[in-house]
Amino acid sequence: MAVWVRLAGVGLAKVRFAYSPVFETVMAVDGLRTPGAHAVHLPWVRWARERVDGIPGLGTLLARLEGPAKPADLMPVPDVRMPDLDAELRHVAQPEADVIRRCHDLLIAPHWTRITAVLEADIAARAATLADKGVEAVFQDLHPEVTWADGELVLHRKPEHRVDLAERGLVLCPSVFCWPKAWIAIDPVGQGVLRYPARGIGTLWEERGTPHDLAALIGRTRAHLLTLLAAPRSTTDLATALGVTAGAVSQHIGVLRAARLVTTRREGRHVLHMRTARADTLMT
Repeated sequence: MAVWVRLAGVGLAKVRFAYSPVFETVMAVDGLRTPGAHAVHLPWVRWARERVDGIPGLGTLLARLEGPAKPADLMPVPDVRMPDLDAELRHVAQPEADVIRRCHDLLIAPHWTRITAVLEADIAARAATLADKGVEAVFQDLHPEVTWADGELVLHRKPEHRVDLAERGLVLCPSVFCWPKAWIAIDPVGQGVLRYPARGIGTLWEERGTPHDLAALIGRTRAHLLTLLAAPRSTTDLATALGVTAGAVSQHIGVLRAARLVTTRREGRHVLHMRTARADTLMT
């Protein structure tokens, strides 16, 4: 049994990447309901369970998430790559929108920088694959249940169903909290959406330390920078994490880039830094 998604012609040209703070929040709440099915997030579950008591309307939201299929009205398709929570919640009816906002503020926002670093890293890697090898290579490496055959995307899990996105296109949404499954909209009213587990989730909740030997070699601040750059981050994010000015971060990044330990690229309005394979070798 499978879902077959037709993506010929115009639909292929409209394949894009995005992620969703609303979807992450909803799936995180679902993970609290069935933590055994989301074992990789157990460190977060233990942390979150101390904070969920007293969230108004949480029981109603949990009831709506029961069962294998999730309500599409709680999971709007992101219309830009990095949508704002408020913008997404305008597409969610009350009272669920207020409940999701409360859950995000209490349970997701404290970890959002770390989560988005994983999501951005996944998009960067897959966008490079799309540019170098084409859409077929992206789909073949997306998830064990996802394949590309005869011009159609196939999700091998759900009941037999066919979706025609040849005109509307598809949004590929990496997710942290959808692990371990891939999800696809069965009856999209606009662009289709395929949610899949982002790369690097297994290290999401690990405590990150700075290697002492590396700190002795290049300095504690630069070693800490390389630790933070396991996933792409902006100068502002790095400055906040390190407690220094953006100018100081730029100086350190310049030194690390000259040593071929860091690369920098522009993504729209954002300038993102990431460590190189050479730096990965130093970190081990």
